[in-house]
Amino acid sequence: MSGEQTTWADLDGELACWRDAGRTATLWWRDDDATVPDAALERLAVLSGHWSVPLGLAVIPARASAALGAVLALACDAAALQHGFAHTDHARADEPSAELGAHRPRELVLTELADGRRRLADTLGARFVPVLVPPWNRIAAALLPGLAGIGFTGLSCFAPRPAAARDGLVLANCHVDPVHWRRGGVFRGEPRTLAALVEHLRARRTRRVDPDEPTGLLTHHWRHDDASWSFLERLFERLHGRREARWLDARAVFAR
Repeated sequence: MSGEQTTWADLDGELACWRDAGRTATLWWRDDDATVPDAALERLAVLSGHWSVPLGLAVIPARASAALGAVLALACDAAALQHGFAHTDHARADEPSAELGAHRPRELVLTELADGRRRLADTLGARFVPVLVPPWNRIAAALLPGLAGIGFTGLSCFAPRPAAARDGLVLANCHVDPVHWRRGGVFRGEPRTLAALVEHLRARRTRRVDPDEPTGLLTHHWRHDDASWSFLERLFERLHGRREARWLDARAVFAR
């Protein structure tokens, strides 16, 4: 089965394998780059509430609005995560984008992150869960040992996690991104997006990756075109009420 050929029937078949094995396929949803309420973010929250899919919203502290709390109230079991500090690219022109790379002094970066954590805790209160989501899903290894000491309990990037925990942090990544960034941010297409979803579920079931890491869906509300919204609607509808698949909220995903 190639990515171009993957269909909803393939997803149904994989979930049937989980059901036949007496297991439940856990999933979670992370949406990045939130700053202020807008029509796209409100649509996202309403979609979450309608299909009872918990939303983990990665918020940029330096630009976060207190009005985000009202939007989060529209979603199901919504939690705010911390998306770096200002989502500023400090990498050189010939390097992949990164805010939390090794381009600046470690203590400076940790101080910024601690400031961002305090801002989100003050702004969003109980909605905030101290989980760090590095912009562009990249973070220098030298920063990891310092995160727990400034109040973080979890870390979320992209790709199957190397371990369930590291340096006092719970690790839980995302694995399915519907956006094709190299083609200008358009929808990747239903077959390829489904292929990524099915592949991670199958890899978990067959223990080629950590079977206990929930399969993570990563979205960017501000980039969604009509095809992206249609896919999300269809995915949530397809999984709604199925015993062999269960969406987890961020608090459960990052519980110690």
